[in-house]
Amino acid sequence: MGRAKRLGPVAHRELVTTQRGGCGWRSEIKPDIERLQSELEVFEVMTAGFVGSIVRAAHQVPDDKWNWSFSEGTPTPREVCEHTFLWLWCDRQQVTVFDRSLHRPTPELPSARVPMIRVLEVEGEEWRRLVRSLTTAQLLDERESWDGEFRNIRAFLFHIGQHVIYKAGQMWMLCYGLGLDGTGPYAAPHPNEIYLFPDVSPWPAPRP
Repeated sequence: MGRAKRLGPVAHRELVTTQRGGCGWRSEIKPDIERLQSELEVFEVMTAGFVGSIVRAAHQVPDDKWNWSFSEGTPTPREVCEHTFLWLWCDRQQVTVFDRSLHRPTPELPSARVPMIRVLEVEGEEWRRLVRSLTTAQLLDERESWDGEFRNIRAFLFHIGQHVIYKAGQMWMLCYGLGLDGTGPYAAPHPNEIYLFPDVSPWPAPRP
């Protein structure tokens, strides 16, 4: 019997067009990606979508597994949500507060699951507003970063997109380990199967 369908950290499955023209993140309905017309629209969809994926996964985690992980060397769901928030907050500060001497430490975060999820949701909404406030020309404006280097706003947006994608992968791997997103042996779509190529080796190969 095949493994139950995985939902996983796929941004375009998280997003729907709202009445205000934006992309919400609490639905399985796909947005019309082909209608995106600018780099900033892509950044908005990507950032909000993967924050939404992390939030959706976090809502599935039981309270008694909030601090669980595979090992001391891998993050817990709480740590994934916290680390996602920390860099979202930090990068937003760097983009919006021009004077680095005015930058402040990240805020203290709640340890409980539901309040932390809400904090992350709110930060995702702040990023949506930030991206919508920018113009294409402003992507080349430079800001002084945490390490004293100057980077343009495009680099900050790329960094945060990379960050939330990475964190969504961590969170869903934890959900897989907890049995919250599918059952049975691991399986995933393979292009050879979709193409119906004959005489190709099955995947995944049996584990030793």
